[in-house]
Amino acid sequence: MSSTDTSAISPKKEVSSQEAILKAAIEEFAERGVDGARIEAVARQANFNKSLIYRYFTDKQGLFEAALQNKLQERSDTVEKIPIDITEILQYYFEENLRDQNYVRVLLNEAQQNAGAPLIDEPWRREYYQNHINRLKKSQEAGIVSDEFDPVCLMLIFTALVFFPATLPQLAQLISGHPVDSPEFQEHWKNCLSIFGKLFQPQPPDDKQ
Repeated sequence: MSSTDTSAISPKKEVSSQEAILKAAIEEFAERGVDGARIEAVARQANFNKSLIYRYFTDKQGLFEAALQNKLQERSDTVEKIPIDITEILQYYFEENLRDQNYVRVLLNEAQQNAGAPLIDEPWRREYYQNHINRLKKSQEAGIVSDEFDPVCLMLIFTALVFFPATLPQLAQLISGHPVDSPEFQEHWKNCLSIFGKLFQPQPPDDKQ
């Protein structure tokens, strides 16, 4: 079989090749954005030819959709494993966003390049966030999170808190005096998140006696 013949690829080989292509695609999209990304660069990084990428994903837009969904699926698979405690949730996602910088950069590039067009794979992505909102509702029903707050509003606030250091690290460094990947900043921000977490917990009734 020649190097360009993909007709006899085994299922196992096909899965591994798709995974390698998606991993390389995320790195390319994170670095250059959707418009600047090149299929040739993805193929070179994944060590597969371009024809295989086009076979799997049709075009660059299809590749981006698959790569982004793959990253979201990774996070979606862990939703039920995340602790219920609101402070631990905030700290968990803060650490995840610092760890997975490619995911953050892909989202930033998407935001910068979107000129009002429909979001890529919006229904699936809305469902992903709806799962988190539903989890917040369950925490409210269980008395873990105060029901004074609208769960959608809470989700927006929590997203801002856990994404800020990863998306604007230069501002975080200027404000705190420490790089976001330093132990000093991470300890400080985790303490801040712990305080925020307590603010969103149900407050005991005032003792009026």
